[in-house]
Amino acid sequence: MAPVKAAASKASAPRPLSNRKSPPPRASAQNRHFLQVLSATECFNLLEPGGIGRVGIAAEDGVIILPVNYAVKGQAIIYRTAPDTLLALHVNTQVSFEVDRCDETLHEGWSVLVQGHAHEVTDEHQVQQIENTMHLKPWAPGARDVYVSLAPAEISGRRIQPV
Repeated sequence: MAPVKAAASKASAPRPLSNRKSPPPRASAQNRHFLQVLSATECFNLLEPGGIGRVGIAAEDGVIILPVNYAVKGQAIIYRTAPDTLLALHVNTQVSFEVDRCDETLHEGWSVLVQGHAHEVTDEHQVQQIENTMHLKPWAPGARDVYVSLAPAEISGRRIQPV
């Protein structure tokens, strides 16, 4: 994958949330599972199919986390919202984005957290390209014609699975 601009003026790949080296997977003798820290590439591979994620925003009343349908274009995360929503009010700000998948029966799954700058896609050509190629269909009813692109600055992930 090509690097994505992490901020308006610097071009670089998103960096892990921590500079620490990933420790070896930890296994428990009792449950025979281990926790793996994922690389940025592994995180993007998990996000690539799109689906449902959660956007975290800092509002006046505290942190609010809202579900969205999302798709991935390069290393940008794209979602749609209505113009009169909290998500629309928080374009052009720093946000967090989280996706996870869990199997409660097998006690395994993964989680990816992205932090970065969300901005409204206003260029008509870009909007048309998103509509024609991504087939991003929100589940929520009503017009969802505000397109938001999240440029990741930091990404981290973890997977828990059987040994």
